[in-house]
Parts: sequence; structure tokens; C-alpha cells
Amino acid sequence: MGEKDTMERLDETRQLVNRYLAGEIHEVKGWCLPQVWQVIWPLSKEIGAGAVAEIGIFQGKFFIGLSKTFATSSENPAAAIDVFELQEFNLDHSGTGDLAAFQGNLDRFGPGIGAVTIVQTDSLALDRADAEALIARHGRFSFFSVDGCHDVVHTVKDVEFAMSVTAHNGVIAVDDYLNPDWPGVAEAMAKMYLMGSHPFVPLAFCCGKLFLCSLSYHARYLEIIHSYIAANHPETRMKRVPRFGFDTLSVHPNRERWSDLA
Repeated sequence: MGEKDTMERLDETRQLVNRYLAGEIHEVKGWCLPQVWQVIWPLSKEIGAGAVAEIGIFQGKFFIGLSKTFATSSENPAAAIDVFELQEFNLDHSGTGDLAAFQGNLDRFGPGIGAVTIVQTDSLALDRADAEALIARHGRFSFFSVDGCHDVVHTVKDVEFAMSVTAHNGVIAVDDYLNPDWPGVAEAMAKMYLMGSHPFVPLAFCCGKLFLCSLSYHARYLEIIHSYIAANHPETRMKRVPRFGFDTLSVHPNRERWSDLA
């Protein structure tokens, strides 16, 4: 694909994502601020199209946005992991997933049911064989969202599973980090990074999500996020702060006003 074709495809993706974040996202039930794409968008341009996955789907609000951003299709399928109807495994009741509603949203807003591998299970049951099966089907993931059960045990297991299937240049987002209603997420991150070493390290915090990336890409991605926001979103406040010994970027967008991605 030539440079012109690449630029045209990127512009089409940008328009598609902007349309979803400016309006359609509000028609899908769930909890996700569109402004978090100020961090996701520059990273997606650097990483390129690729498979995405999420643990903890609810009705697909964030998942659908990721799918549009990373060009999910039947040739580049995404993976959706949730207990859905198996509510006996929804231990913290952080969100009652609805498989029928999720499938309806996929049909209505894209990318369509045929472009998504749906895994209905308790994420604690995921093992090496599941990881190998996902990689065989999707390749390693470019972006993996962790938003399942918010207790310490599930969060640690989910993040470690995400690390096992995410590409070396990929990104992991952990939702509800620092949310006072779900302290298990922050505790899980503290346990992981104060008691051990991991290939993915804290990169940025924005709109309730802690982003992780490979240590090898950390400095590059930190600069990409900072440069993009500084150039295109002047109302957004940024501050570099250490987290668990790693330089990270705290990003605070204007939550009251949407600004198109550049």
C-alpha cells in the first residue's frame, strides 16, 4: 500500500472514529469517556491496524470504539471475553453483561458479529491453552482492554493474561484504576509492580484507565502521546509523574466538551 493510500485509509478511520465518539457512543449503554481517545488515537496511528480484545464487555461501548480504531473486520477479528449470561461468576457485580444487547450493538454500529470471537467464561478460568487458541486465531493483540471483575485476584489474573497475548508493541488498558468505588484495581496494580517485574509497565493515566506498554516502547510512546496532545488538544492538562518507578503521563482532558481527533 502506497503512502497516499495509507493516508486516505487513516483519514477514513479518523472520520469513522470521530463519528462514533461524537455521537454514536452515547447510544450504547456503559461507562466510557470519549476523551480517553486523546491517548488511544496517537498510539493507534503508531501501532497500525491490528487485533483488539477486551475482558469485561458489558454492552460493547468501549469495545466498539476500539474496533473502529484498529480496523476490526472479518480478516482482522477482535475478541470479546465476558461472563455474559453466566452471572454466578460476576462476583463484584461491576456490570451485568448482556450478550444479546452486545450482539445487537455490533450489528448496529459495527464491526458486525462475524468479525468478533465471543468467549463466554469466567476470566479466572482462562489458561495457557486459551491464550494459545486466541493467538492462533487473531495473532498477538495490538490493544487489550481489562475491565472485568474488579477484585484484586481477577484484576491481577486478567492483566497477566493480557500481557501473555499482547504484541510486543501493543498496549493494555486497565479500567477503573484509582476509582474509589473499586479499590481492588489499584491494589492489584500495586501488588504487581511492588512485588514483581513485568514486561509491560505503566505508561499513562487518562479518564480512569491506566495504560501499560512494553518497557522497550515506553519512552517512544510517552513522547508520542505528549506531542500529539500538546499539538492538538490545548485544553488538556498533562503532568509527568512517577508510578512504581516508571515515568508516566497523567492526562486530564476537558470532560465537558468533545474535540475531534486530529
